[in-house]
Amino acid sequence: MEQIAAFMQVNWDIQVRVLVKTPTGPGGLYNLLSTASVAAPDVLPDLIMLRDADLQAAAEGDFIRPLPELDAGVPGGYPFTTEATTFAGATYGLPFLTEIEQMVYNPRVATTAPLSWTAVLTGGYSLLFPAAPVTGLADDALLGAYLGTGGDIVDAAGKPLLERVHLEEFYRFLKSLMDAGLLNPERVTQLPDAAACWDAYQQGLGTLSVVPAGAYWATVDRPGMPGWFPTPGGEPESLAHLWSLALVSADPGQQEAALSLAAWLTEPARVADLSQAVALLPASGEPLALWTLAPEDIDFLDTLLMTARPAFPPSVAQPVRRALQAGVQLLLEEEGTTPERAATRALTILRK
Repeated sequence: MEQIAAFMQVNWDIQVRVLVKTPTGPGGLYNLLSTASVAAPDVLPDLIMLRDADLQAAAEGDFIRPLPELDAGVPGGYPFTTEATTFAGATYGLPFLTEIEQMVYNPRVATTAPLSWTAVLTGGYSLLFPAAPVTGLADDALLGAYLGTGGDIVDAAGKPLLERVHLEEFYRFLKSLMDAGLLNPERVTQLPDAAACWDAYQQGLGTLSVVPAGAYWATVDRPGMPGWFPTPGGEPESLAHLWSLALVSADPGQQEAALSLAAWLTEPARVADLSQAVALLPASGEPLALWTLAPEDIDFLDTLLMTARPAFPPSVAQPVRRALQAGVQLLLEEEGTTPERAATRALTILRK
């Protein structure tokens, strides 16, 4: 709100009224667009902030307008932001803030950072991840781990896909951790999300944990060192959820005012301040460089965001996540389950 007030002081001829809604779901921002566009268009805002899936739905529903000034792309934006904001050749969102998960590990466990599967197993790192999601959908970190094996989740026809060989490879890694006493099924099946994992890690219940990146970097005395979810070869693999500013009004005068506000809010120094205040990450490198972090920490975050994939659309992600989670649950909860059987369960659920 301070940034809005400062904008109106400089732009005295533009009055800004802020409408606060829940981020997603019933009564949320997209719900406002989809219902009020026909029933009560006068209550619609001129500028709105939407999460990636809602941005695409709003663009496809013609509830928001293309941003003609941004057709050439957003300078400085990380690669995932282009795909997350561009539909049918037009840019519909101005990248603003990012939700993404990372790992945190205890550097006293071993001299090698647990970025690869081999490093985790040989180093003896005990893993925490959210194995009890309330939605029944596998966490971003687990989906990223599957993708890190080289597996795909979309077939040539655009339908949800899981590949058996890569599923078995991922489940085999989890089974190896269980056999080595580095993955406690009873413990992780009590963790609903990455925030719960972060709490458990800070209580000393594991030495390698999934954590919301924003929450980790917002913690003043951060315990542990940052990393990404281990992959077979140690390469980063993560999913980024983007929040963007989108234009709703079709009136040229209102559009000009809304775009002025959007430009003000996305100025690098303001994004740097806001992102740290709300425990999210910037969507481009320039504001990230303004964070008060050590150079090696900025480099880590830059690598994490530079290599991140945009979140998959719900039509693909939800069935894949549900199936992936079903295999994980079977592996953790039924003693003697093999990676092959867990993969069969996942593929069976996906086909339903």
